[in-house]
Amino acid sequence: MQYVGSKNRLSKELAPIIQSYITDETVAYIEPFVGGANMIDKIKHHNKIGSDLHKELIALHNYNKNNSALIPTTISEEEYNRVKANRDMFEPWYVGLVGFCGSFGSKYFGGYARNKKGDNSGGRSASAIRSLKKQSPNIQGITFECKSFQDYSPSDYENCVFYLDPPYRKTLSYSTGGFQYEEFDEWVIELAKNNTVLISEYEMPEDKFECIWSKDVEVGISGQGDIKNKKRVEKLFKVR
Repeated sequence: MQYVGSKNRLSKELAPIIQSYITDETVAYIEPFVGGANMIDKIKHHNKIGSDLHKELIALHNYNKNNSALIPTTISEEEYNRVKANRDMFEPWYVGLVGFCGSFGSKYFGGYARNKKGDNSGGRSASAIRSLKKQSPNIQGITFECKSFQDYSPSDYENCVFYLDPPYRKTLSYSTGGFQYEEFDEWVIELAKNNTVLISEYEMPEDKFECIWSKDVEVGISGQGDIKNKKRVEKLFKVR
């Protein structure tokens, strides 16, 4: 699924690393920030759980998993604006479909994605929906839930592998306190006492976390706050 901040382009390198921590004793593989499900759909385990606070996103994943053939192939600009203005009138999965697949850059209701020729009957939504439907066979068996990372009490989990892809520090959307990083760090440390916890980030407190993988990547400027250039270093961390 096309999704802002997706790790799909890094999955060929990250997925094998994550998979290496999964053993016969692993009880479950869990992603509390599942997003577009572009990592969890590549991990092999009989018990996979993906969650997110975005209820329309989770509803879309569940609908795509069970009813992919019923999803429309395009979204017109007229339909996009109609759903955007009247979200309560539609089923959550459909609001999610229109909001993500009909928007430029897959930013949730961030503006209709017109195609280059100016034909707004379907815009670029057809490509995004094809990507969504193509993913359907790979998400069978995954349990998708609408919940926060805080709903995962560390005392309730043991011998699980958690992969975390939270909102990154020092990005525009979260630099003003929208995400509680100190609380998150404490939760991760507690969770790691009985589980394997892997975190994707640009940076983590060095006294508490160690980097086990890194790669230079090119990213867009939008939303990157005080970071001025287009080069970033994607990293994978573990608790020290």
